[in-house]
Amino acid sequence: MFYKKLKRIPAMFLVCALLFTTVFSYSMIANASSSFTSRLDAPSYSNDYYYSNKNIYYQYGYGMPNCTAYAYGRAYEILGRDPGLCHYDAYEWYDYNDGYSRGQTPKVGAIACWEYYRNGETGGHVAVVEKVENGTVTLSNSAWGWKNFYLTYADVNDPTMGESDWTFQGFIYLGDFNKGSDSDNVVTDYKNGVYEVEVSDYLNMRETAATSSKTVSQLYNNDQVYVTDIKANGGYTWGYSEIIKGTNKGKKGWVALDFCKFIQDKPTSDDIVYKIGDIDLSGEINVLDTTALQLYVSKNGDLTDAQLKLADLDGDGKIDVGDVTALQRIISKQKTL
Repeated sequence: MFYKKLKRIPAMFLVCALLFTTVFSYSMIANASSSFTSRLDAPSYSNDYYYSNKNIYYQYGYGMPNCTAYAYGRAYEILGRDPGLCHYDAYEWYDYNDGYSRGQTPKVGAIACWEYYRNGETGGHVAVVEKVENGTVTLSNSAWGWKNFYLTYADVNDPTMGESDWTFQGFIYLGDFNKGSDSDNVVTDYKNGVYEVEVSDYLNMRETAATSSKTVSQLYNNDQVYVTDIKANGGYTWGYSEIIKGTNKGKKGWVALDFCKFIQDKPTSDDIVYKIGDIDLSGEINVLDTTALQLYVSKNGDLTDAQLKLADLDGDGKIDVGDVTALQRIISKQKTL
């Protein structure tokens, strides 16, 4: 459930990564901030530490849900720079020569590593320590083919860190954050999805994510928008949205999400028209659609009836590797819809 064998990342890239690690990893540890901000909810899809080519696992098609993609992105987020961690399977992280120190004591910001054997194969899992307080360790996780984000808990003295069926290898220490940690300082992200407007009069939809930007439409109380991109600016969190319920249905622009409440992850099929290939129903065709399709073809994920209609890219009535190839060509601009 937590492990999926990854393809090896190209050797030349790995050589460069190892050179980077050798030269810079110790300075990264030395310069790591003494403060630490816990993450207790999922990163938004606009968070480029997790959902962009900054993340080596995302770049090569092994993005979240995936424990290694999440832990790599979280380490990037904590340090503010490429962490130079292992680019392979989870069980290989602990023994990888990345320059960070190791140990058996839980510390905030550390990466917990496990190894296990199942059906004749070696597997593993990695998670990130978010809190160590009152004798309890809080870890943030993602799991291949299962959940994008979830929390687990373990007693501070538990040698298995809450996973008694696995072999706990130890912690990778990204830095010394314990002295500066603040349990009340928590990362909270808005996420893409359907929001309902909560205002007494109206809310402006703007051309860009700024209060000074041109108004392209207006929304009223209980109107709904589908958000596909999020950014912060001018003290507000903005969502690039399409109005899917309300007088001005179909209009697109930026909305201040501070005046909206989250309803659900996806609009219903009647709310919005999707393009063939938009497997994750995000309104855009990108690598996330490829990931969703690959998971389905490999029988590690499910698609709804609406998603299956969008997944038959080659029009042969079957959802198979041919559709994955067609989608990859679309994304790489070798073919257009």
